[in-house]
Amino acid sequence: MKALRRRLAKLGALLSGLCLLWACNAPSIPVPPPALAVAFASQELGAPDGGTTTVWTATQSNPIEAAGSARFYLYNLNRGAGIIQIANPDGTFVTDPMEGDAGDRISIYYETSGGDLSESVCLLLLEGPTSMRCPE
Repeated sequence: MKALRRRLAKLGALLSGLCLLWACNAPSIPVPPPALAVAFASQELGAPDGGTTTVWTATQSNPIEAAGSARFYLYNLNRGAGIIQIANPDGTFVTDPMEGDAGDRISIYYETSGGDLSESVCLLLLEGPTSMRCPE
């Protein structure tokens, strides 16, 4: 009888430990995708070989409270290169110039100061007041 109680106690302790371990490993909840109002603007620059290179800047003018001072990642999926930009306290930003071609697909997401990541949004690299989402 004592052996049975000991086994049941061990089993209860093991199950309690597993429940505690599962509770401490709760799934993360992603930050909602950014409500971006990104506008891209292009500029032609002289290249060292005498030709020209097109560079683009991105401006996020829609204040996003959750993204205040967040780190924004803009990644050109066509070129395999990107840029990282720290947002202003209200979530707006203007990036440094980055190379690209009109129509390139740009993946944008941000990381809050607390380490939470937003979902990624894909935008087309086009001139205009706000960029278009990538076709599905």
